[in-house]
Amino acid sequence: MFMRVVFRIYREKNGKKPYFQEYTIEVDPESSVLDVIEKIALREDPSLTFNHACHHGVCGACGMVINGVERLACITKVKDVIKNGVVTVEPLKGFKVISDLYVDLSEMFRKIDVINPVSLIKTKPLVVSDLPEYVSTARVKLDDCIECGICYSACPIANSSKGYLGPAALALAFKAEKVNDDEKRVKLADSIYGVWGCHVAFECSNLCPVGYDPGSIIMRFRKQLLVKTLFSLLGRR
Repeated sequence: MFMRVVFRIYREKNGKKPYFQEYTIEVDPESSVLDVIEKIALREDPSLTFNHACHHGVCGACGMVINGVERLACITKVKDVIKNGVVTVEPLKGFKVISDLYVDLSEMFRKIDVINPVSLIKTKPLVVSDLPEYVSTARVKLDDCIECGICYSACPIANSSKGYLGPAALALAFKAEKVNDDEKRVKLADSIYGVWGCHVAFECSNLCPVGYDPGSIIMRFRKQLLVKTLFSLLGRR
């Protein structure tokens, strides 16, 4: 059964003033939001720009704000988000818009690189089966994050403060710290731009499409850093 839906889509190109453009289209309510956007681009407006790849919620390419909530468009059904016959689609918040719904995630990747979460990789080829169990397990957990940018968009601090490292970077750093203690990483994490910049909104955890829980991990990181500082102070006495 098809239904008539208005897709209200954010448009912005070449730094010009953004606006919303409406497309009225007949869709199957079971269709994903991404399917409909592709249909609009194919049949009505080939100038519409967006990012996509796997269509299965694995790659993280199609993160968008759909009716005010950060989601992966490929696994979000129209019937689950439609409000009064309208679906509003916007780019993720806090990132530079390249064109329409397509944003530049390089700032998030830079922050992840800065805090260097994957420092356990050595110069020689890595064979997981040859590693101690705790290292192998940590490496798998580091791979949970699909780096979609949703947690950064949803976080009230990350999408408004350029200095804050953000949920994904801090969660990944904590996982790496359990394997390989790194002075630079600790210094960055133990600051207002790190775990102490988090305002405990937990939107990152609530909206993560793969069930990752960066909010709780950041709280555990805080505790670990406090204990480490306490032991350091006691050791000096």
